[in-house]
Amino acid sequence: MKTRLWLVPAVFGMAVAIQGCALKPQNLRIDPPVKVNESAVGDGRIIGLEVSDTRTDRKLGEVGDPNTKMVDVSVEEDPSAAVYARLQEALGKLGFSAVPYSDAMECVLQVEIRSLELKSVKTAFTFETELRAEVGAHARNGLEYYDHQFNVRTRKDGAAPPFEKDSTLLVNTAISQALEDMLADEQLLDLLAK
Repeated sequence: MKTRLWLVPAVFGMAVAIQGCALKPQNLRIDPPVKVNESAVGDGRIIGLEVSDTRTDRKLGEVGDPNTKMVDVSVEEDPSAAVYARLQEALGKLGFSAVPYSDAMECVLQVEIRSLELKSVKTAFTFETELRAEVGAHARNGLEYYDHQFNVRTRKDGAAPPFEKDSTLLVNTAISQALEDMLADEQLLDLLAK
């Protein structure tokens, strides 16, 4: 008799726990850490820094089980200010003094978040989730310029589709890697340091 009494709350608790794990539409926040090795390559040079989100679609993709329910994953908030702050700090560690961009500046770095795409595919036993990021850089110093696009993929496999925390980690990891690759690009740094 006592076993039945304990069984009812246990089943009810399990149902509530499973209900709480249901997928909901995800709105991610981009704030990627940017790690660089400190150096004096910039030698105090002032550069105009501009960051823009040029994506035409705020939706990154969908996650879930295509046989039951799929939910949208998007980045609605413009990440430009957060990325600008992270880049300004990282450029400072490289010896540059980054200030807001203006057309009259001689030395500039313009960064564009061009594309963010999330795919989650259900296989027999796992969900394979991949995020692709494209970040463009345009550096100009006087009449010389350098353009490059940095492409990064991050991947996560799991027994369940990614929840908002997982998707946020994927997008920030991808953008971090693209920005770190950009700040490790010798051609770009050499042009800005001239």
